[in-house]
Amino acid sequence: MIDPATSLLLGRLVLGRRVAALSTLHDGRPFASMIPYALLVTGRPPEGASAGDAGSVVFVSHVSRLSSHTRDMLTAPEVCLLVTAPEGDDAGPPPQALPRVSLPARASFIDPAHPAHETLTRAYLGRFPQAAEWFGLGDFSIVAFEPTSARFVAGFGRAMTLSPAQFHAAVAAAAATPG
Repeated sequence: MIDPATSLLLGRLVLGRRVAALSTLHDGRPFASMIPYALLVTGRPPEGASAGDAGSVVFVSHVSRLSSHTRDMLTAPEVCLLVTAPEGDDAGPPPQALPRVSLPARASFIDPAHPAHETLTRAYLGRFPQAAEWFGLGDFSIVAFEPTSARFVAGFGRAMTLSPAQFHAAVAAAAATPG
């Protein structure tokens, strides 16, 4: 079970960042790149929810088919996203103590005719309005990533694995908490 302060730290981490490291398989070998993302938080699971309960956190990105990571996801859609807290100066905590979350997920390319396409597009453009002109380019696609688990490191020696429902609850609570 994740305590409320740690849950809030996790939720604020993913809500407060704009880019994630994306890990894919490229020609059978690990490959990492960077993608901008927006979040779409749907539903709100009840207290003590299990993985089958309503509610999800979907990471939304807009990627070009000219990119290696896009071609990789089309071939092997199992990916991993990594979101980290920003580094501080040399006087701050060591890098090993930075909060971070690793999110295994499946990349789903969303067809423009799909009912969710407009909602996902609005979520992405709400965070990245400067990307609007790229939606007219034929090689770009909306991709949704729904995490299947979360490995959260809240600080040095504070690591935990969370279910999708626990991850959703942390992000939904942070989104509803002022400040």
